[in-house]
Amino acid sequence: MSVFHQAALNLPVRSLTGRGDFFTAPANAAAVALIDAFPNGFSGAVIYGEKGCGKTHLAHLFCETVGKKTGRTPVIRPFERMAETLDAAGADQFYAVLENVRNPIDEPALFHLLNTAKGTGGFVLMTSDRPPAGWGLSLPDLITRLKALPCVEISPPDEMLMQAVLVKQFSDRQLKVAPEVIAYLLKNMERSFATLSAVVQRADELSLERKNAVTVPLIKQVLAETGGNDG
Repeated sequence: MSVFHQAALNLPVRSLTGRGDFFTAPANAAAVALIDAFPNGFSGAVIYGEKGCGKTHLAHLFCETVGKKTGRTPVIRPFERMAETLDAAGADQFYAVLENVRNPIDEPALFHLLNTAKGTGGFVLMTSDRPPAGWGLSLPDLITRLKALPCVEISPPDEMLMQAVLVKQFSDRQLKVAPEVIAYLLKNMERSFATLSAVVQRADELSLERKNAVTVPLIKQVLAETGGNDG
């Protein structure tokens, strides 16, 4: 008798990236303020924080803000596709988002991209899991340029932000989760975005495999499997 596992379908996650779906808390308030202040007299900025902290959501909010204030749509790409981003640059104001900047980096290309934004009166938003000082850079001009730009950290989450992100990530996966499940996670889960993302993903997988709702007993198993339990 064959067993059908829905998880094998690898169903897409519907990510909610609008302003109304983003919860502002002390941990991310500085990053939100940076975006809301656009244009702020700079030609770029860096937002960094651990995986799952909302950097991609903020990148989309940046694009939305730029669109409303300038009528232009920023180019948003992983930093590995920097060459394509450069190809999209023209003589007009150039706006771009480089996501997940990390080693190894094509330093001359990044420097050229930042120069292009500055020369056209545009802006490059960079996201990463660490500040530029941790990117292992060696090109002096690039290091100097980055030091002149705002660099904002998304801090580890407090309980309010953990709750909001849990609800959002379950909603992204179209999972209805009872309040007692959220309460149990807040009480027992390690307080980090990375753990939160891993727990939600595994809960989704188990729920699909068993064709059951996400319950407290299921979450207990997930925490045991992922090592996400504070105890």
